[in-house]
Amino acid sequence: MTGQQQRLNHTPYWYALPGILLIVCVLAIPIIQGIILSLYKYNLASTAPKCFIGLKNYAHLLLDQKFRATFLQTLLFVFCALLFEFSLGFLFALLLQQNFKGKKILRGIMLLPWMMPPVVTAFVWTWILNGSSGVLNYFLLKLGLITKNIEWLSTPGLSLGVLIFVDIWSFTPFVTLVLYAGLQGIPQQLYEAAKIDGAGVLRRMRSITMPMLVPAASVAFLMRSMMALRTFDSVWIMTRGGPAGSTELLGTYAYKKGLIGFNIGMGSAATSMIFFVSFLMSVKFIQIVLKKKN
Repeated sequence: MTGQQQRLNHTPYWYALPGILLIVCVLAIPIIQGIILSLYKYNLASTAPKCFIGLKNYAHLLLDQKFRATFLQTLLFVFCALLFEFSLGFLFALLLQQNFKGKKILRGIMLLPWMMPPVVTAFVWTWILNGSSGVLNYFLLKLGLITKNIEWLSTPGLSLGVLIFVDIWSFTPFVTLVLYAGLQGIPQQLYEAAKIDGAGVLRRMRSITMPMLVPAASVAFLMRSMMALRTFDSVWIMTRGGPAGSTELLGTYAYKKGLIGFNIGMGSAATSMIFFVSFLMSVKFIQIVLKKKN
């Protein structure tokens, strides 16, 4: 191999280097720094110096009943949100696959919730769901569907469902877009051959659409599960984890520990737990997908 060929073989790596450096600076360094801080007893509200304590912060988290309840509540949030997002996203993707008048307009409208910044979305829904002056209560009262205002964001048992609904409203378009792209990649010849063989709609769905959609669905599931697991913006703006911790998620728990309680060690341990859970989930999921593919 000549020197020129060797230089050409290394050219793609030089092109990728700026992106790799950006990822290292923006993602890898803060994650490593957070893991390091989680190994220290470090409280900004105390005059005591920073002290290395190993895994004691993680032990305290696991023994903390509130953390365990928050962890289970986060898993419930992720499960419910992803269940409805993928169910609705699949139906909407199938709808967009059909040819009808106004399809392009509908496709653009469906993407609007996902295109809105999460902070803007949270403030809009906070205004709509306000218990005393919200638009939703106003219309429900006018229609006679309720007799008094409902405190959507401050009623235990109801507020978590509202946050799940807002997450579904925001991210179903993303799932729809990914699944729609997957449907576009399925060769139409497969459907035509199945029709000739006498396969009905459900049989074609089960034998062609679902298996061929697995790669796209896997990407969407992996991305959405990690995004949902670290949800913070909407929860903090709409409920701040209340009332009485009924909407507390891992993101708000870590924020309260680290930046409000000034316990940097515990806050870093909580955020590191989010990272570890996300990493393990992604690795396990990739292993399952590759195993099925092989």
